[in-house]
Amino acid sequence: MAIAIIILLLAIVLAVYMSRNKPRKKKLLVWGIATIVAIAPLVSWIAGISFGMDEGDGFIGFTVMIYSFVLLEVIGFILVYLGIFKRMKR
Repeated sequence: MAIAIIILLLAIVLAVYMSRNKPRKKKLLVWGIATIVAIAPLVSWIAGISFGMDEGDGFIGFTVMIYSFVLLEVIGFILVYLGIFKRMKR
């Protein structure tokens, strides 16, 4: 689990670095792609494993993993959508 946390932190640092000094549309695209590719799977896996081990039931951990993954993926797709189709103010 420590390796997943390290990879998650590296993905967040990389997203911050790549979105620094960029317009709002580019920031939304970078964060949306980072959420879809790295943040959603790792956060859902960490939360599911932690909660499943705490409760002692694998089905609860799997349910937490699936629901959090879907929620974070939808958030990532919304960010990408806003990054592509949002109008810039003049």
